[in-house]
Amino acid sequence: MKGLAAVILAAGASSRMGQFKPLLVIDGQTMIGRVTDSMQKAGASPVVVVTGYQAERLRSHLSGRGLTFVHNDRYYETQMMDSLLMGLEALPPDTRRVLVALADVPLVKEKTIEALLAAPGAFVRPVCSKRGGHPVLIDYALYPHIKAYTGKGGLRGAVADSGVRVVDVPVDDRGVTLDSDTRAGYERLLKYNREETNRPQPLQLDLQLGLRAETAFWTATTAQFLELIAATGAMLSACQCMHISYTKGWTMINEAERQLGYPLLQRSQGGSGGGGSELTAQGHELLARWQAMQAELQAAGQAAFQKYFGRWEEGAK
Repeated sequence: MKGLAAVILAAGASSRMGQFKPLLVIDGQTMIGRVTDSMQKAGASPVVVVTGYQAERLRSHLSGRGLTFVHNDRYYETQMMDSLLMGLEALPPDTRRVLVALADVPLVKEKTIEALLAAPGAFVRPVCSKRGGHPVLIDYALYPHIKAYTGKGGLRGAVADSGVRVVDVPVDDRGVTLDSDTRAGYERLLKYNREETNRPQPLQLDLQLGLRAETAFWTATTAQFLELIAATGAMLSACQCMHISYTKGWTMINEAERQLGYPLLQRSQGGSGGGGSELTAQGHELLARWQAMQAELQAAGQAAFQKYFGRWEEGAK
């Protein structure tokens, strides 16, 4: 469709999920793969993916799809609106309308997107059971106003401030309101997809890794916490990004350091910069070794899973 583009927002740290949301699998396909496919099937070109956390992993997974990538390197302290503006800025000047989609809303029906594209208006959204959802469709002419907006409420606030009427398109599609912010949300998506397809979901390998000395003290959450401290330069910022208290963050670090017998963080107090935290040499080394081991074990686990369950599951159905 001439003049139609799409922006997919995928910069979040997936902190509530405990796993990287865009690469979670539904019915044999990753969530980000589903969203990019739906945007391209709708005729959007270009399709811009705004990355943040795990950006290189996401780019590698989506390589060869003809997508445009924009990186929000301040993903840990910016809002979704900031990522949206980066995506809109990357669009060509001849863009007329833009589908704005979320990487963790992967089960939107094709007919829903067709209904949005058929609707007139500068801001169009799907509504299911009186609840607004995603993706939304905006007129690219709104971009300057969205960019200049400094009030509250993100995109919705900017649209309200512009005076543009919100066009609601009623749809029979619960997928527009189902996201996967948490593990429970992901399980709801899987259940909904089973109900919609009327077939069991394929088996997946659920490999939970950790480290222990006296007790278990290191999980994927601990590793992500250190990654975010390294990225932000401050443990408080990492705590905010992870949606945990400062006390809980310190408890996690202190227990890990006690069992390891060496410091993971260097702390600086006060000063003109307000203090901060950075990983020690041992902290960087531990994190790098964990990441390499995790990737190797995941690959080996997937190979073993395919060996023992791949063909067997196909024949068992």
